[in-house]
Order: sequence, then C-alpha cells, then structure tokens
Amino acid sequence: MQLHWKKELAAICCIVSISIAVAVAAPAATTSALPLFDPARSSSINMRMDKPLRIHYADANTELSGYECKDDVRLGDYQARLSFACWTNAPNQQFWAEMGNGVLGLGPKYQKQHDEDGHPMPEPLLLGMTDPNAVDSNAAGLPKKFAFMATEAGAELQLGGYVPSSIKGDMMVIPSLSTKSYNIPISSIKIGDSFDTATELLTFTAGAAKTHIPAILDSGSPCIMLPNNKEHGMLLESPYDIYQKHAPKWKKMFITVNGITRGLELDKSKLDVEHHTYLDAAWGTSTRPCVMPVTWAMQPPHMTPIVLGSVFFKAYSVMFDLSGSSPTVPPTIGLGKINPKYDVLGISDWNSNTAGSDGGNVHRVFVSHAKTKLFHKPDEVAVFNPNGHQFFAQIQIGSPPQPMRVVIDTGSPLFGLFINAENANTYNGGPGTMAHRRPTNPHIQQASMRSVSKTRSDAKNSMTAVVKIAPIVGVIVLVLLLLFLKYRRMIMVQIYYATKPDLPYR
Repeated sequence: MQLHWKKELAAICCIVSISIAVAVAAPAATTSALPLFDPARSSSINMRMDKPLRIHYADANTELSGYECKDDVRLGDYQARLSFACWTNAPNQQFWAEMGNGVLGLGPKYQKQHDEDGHPMPEPLLLGMTDPNAVDSNAAGLPKKFAFMATEAGAELQLGGYVPSSIKGDMMVIPSLSTKSYNIPISSIKIGDSFDTATELLTFTAGAAKTHIPAILDSGSPCIMLPNNKEHGMLLESPYDIYQKHAPKWKKMFITVNGITRGLELDKSKLDVEHHTYLDAAWGTSTRPCVMPVTWAMQPPHMTPIVLGSVFFKAYSVMFDLSGSSPTVPPTIGLGKINPKYDVLGISDWNSNTAGSDGGNVHRVFVSHAKTKLFHKPDEVAVFNPNGHQFFAQIQIGSPPQPMRVVIDTGSPLFGLFINAENANTYNGGPGTMAHRRPTNPHIQQASMRSVSKTRSDAKNSMTAVVKIAPIVGVIVLVLLLLFLKYRRMIMVQIYYATKPDLPYR
C-alpha cells in the first residue's frame, strides 16, 4: 500500500508504503458492519490529544487525521502496551469496508518516521513489542523477524522467523535494496509455458545505466504491478504494454532476481482473480491474471518500481528479517517456494507455536483470506473493489480486549485504527485530555483471556471426542441395518399380527 509523502515523492523508498484501494461504485453498494475501536470501553487507553497525526494516502486520494493513542495491544499470544494511530476522520463506510478496523503496518521503521506536519509517528508494532523497555510486554525475547504466506485455504503470519516445513527447499535470502522498504532487484520477468520460449517483459537497452528494476514486496497491494513507461529510456518498451500485447495463452511467470541463483516461478493459477468489466450498462465476469500497471511515475534518476502484491504471497513465503537493520543497514528478505502439503493455520487454532528454522520458537497467527476481485470502468484501466485487500489479522486492543480486524501490510510501518469521532473527546465519561488509570486488578483481564482459551480448548476436545466415537457409532448402526435386512420378513410378519388383535397370533 502507498503512503503519499509530499516532501519525498522523488524517493522510491518513500513512495511505497501503504497502497489503498480506490473505492468505486460496484453493482451493489458496500457498507461496513465492522465495529470501530471504542476508547470509551477501555480502562487503559491514553489518547494524546496533544499529539495529532495526519497521513495522506495517495492511491485513494484520501487524507486521514487523528491522534496518537496508547493502550494494551495483543497479537496472537504476544502483548504489550504500545502507541498507535487513532483515526477520527475515515471518509466513508466503504473505506472502512476496504480497510477493516485499521492497518497493521509491518514495514521497516526507517521508511517514514514523521507525518505530513512533521510530528513523530508511533514505532511499528513488531519493534514496539520486542523493545526491551516495552511496558507489560512478553515479547522481549522474540526475534525481530517474521514471515508471511498464503494458500487458497488461508494465510498465516509467522512471528520470530519462518516454519521450515512451509516451504520446499531452502529459503533464498538477499538484502533489501533500501533501508526504508522491502525491495529486491528484478532483472527479468517472462510469461509463457517454458523459460526458454517465454516472452520477456523487461527489455533493457544496450546502454542502460541499470539492468534491474526495484520490486517492492507489498501484501497490501492486490496484484503484480508493472511499470507503464520506458524507465527514462532504459527500456525499449513499457513492460505493461508488452504484457497487454502478449496474445498467446501462458501458464507461468518467470522472475529473475539479482543475487539469487535460482529463479522464481509462478503458476498462472496463483495469479488468477475475478475481473468484472462494465460493458453496455452490464457487468461481465471473467477470470484473468491479477497484473496491473503502476499508477505513478518516478522522476529521474529513480525508476518506477515493480510491485509484488498479495497474489505473489500465494506462491512464495516471504521472510522479513529486521534484526540487523539500521539507518544504514537494510533488512534481509527471504523467498521460499510454498510447500503445497503444508497445512496453514485454521481459524479454530488461531495461533500456535512451532519450531523455526534456527531451532527457536515461531509463533503462527491465523490470517483470514478474502479473494481479490477487480472492477474495470470504461475510461479507467482498473480499480479495486473493497475485497482488494486479501489479508486480515485479528488483534485485540484495550482493557477489556476489543477484537479488531486489521489489514496485514508489509508496505507500511504504521499501525492505526479507526475510531468513532464522537468518542475522541470522552471515554468512560471522563475528559479526553486525561489518560485512563491502569486497571486495579490486572488479573481480571488475564483471567478473561484464560477463560476464552479454556472455552476454545474445551470445544476442541469435545469435537475430538465426537470424531473418535463417530466410527464406532457408524459400525453399530451398520450392523443393526444388516440384521434388519436379513430378518426383515420375519420382523414385519410379527409386527403385522401384533397390530391385528382380531387375528390369532402366530
């Protein structure tokens, strides 16, 4: 997803932070039934009215403003008291439907540290939780790295590393091109049935200053997005133009990344999404690859990037290692082909602990998965419908905890929630300029969480018992049915005479 920073539009690392879908009028109106975060219900909230925040989202042409909040935040089994953005001016219900309750930014800390007015932004959630000085945190020993992957069945956020069984072969690692975004250098993209016969989309000129295009790994953007220009003369033709002119059907996309010895191979089926096209006042539906043009252009010497959106995460598990990053040292990125036999965490087991690649603990968090749909209007290339953002994680905020559904976004460092503007100035009947007191008995909240966990565990145990006894019950019913079929004539005769009192019983 892309955050628009007026002062740094010339820098590629800053133009890609949060990509938000453009709201369009689809055949049916979309509204959000999701409740917003309510500060009035939290006894531990601290809303800093003296710390305003203002962010501009370029792709949605939308500006959000609000305040810095501080409260108890829980993701999976990890929790801490953290600062985050409380947005008070979400423009409309459809915007809420697109973004859920908010955005969970997992991008690098150094991408953007101040808002439009120069105010400092809250620290990213993962770094805040793992900070040794974090208040009430149980994640101090958690490594500052995570992995994200998806299948047709669901998606999974892996905190602390990656699960080795989730990928086939080794995790291929490469340093990011930038300290401010997750960027990899792509020197070739081909589409076709085989690598040797495939059509090249990146046609560099003989005297090109660079032989790669930066590609941003952004789970908040739905599609693979290609530059729609010649990169200031470094390309013979626009990559998206070549893609559009490619008439033959193709089965695979081949991507070559500089610094990785093995190329990336994506099946077309992983990229296919529903396309809804407006023709003659009617909507037609087809299934085609989710490949789109980049909607902005960079000024020289910067290049318009490729965007590897959410469909890419259905083919490759991507690890983001921030443990050694600094203002001068970029994060490390890992790419691993997803193992089709790997069972992604289900909603019944919404978090779980598994051994990681380095022997440490990896905490798996369930992420809901909604399929992408694209709407095309007559005079526009394509705009995304409210389902354009595929990945939502549940996060709990406040005391007692309020479950919130937030977009997983690797293109942005900011964690922010929508709140009701009417509750911005009062909570629990008190003035908004005062912080709430901490609960007098913190064990109440922990007991509540234990109660929920116990209920979930009891339900799982009951279901396991039912599954175990079901075959036995089935065998008994089958035996009784066979006995009835064998002796049915005798049984029916006995029943007939038993119900006829005027006839002698035989």
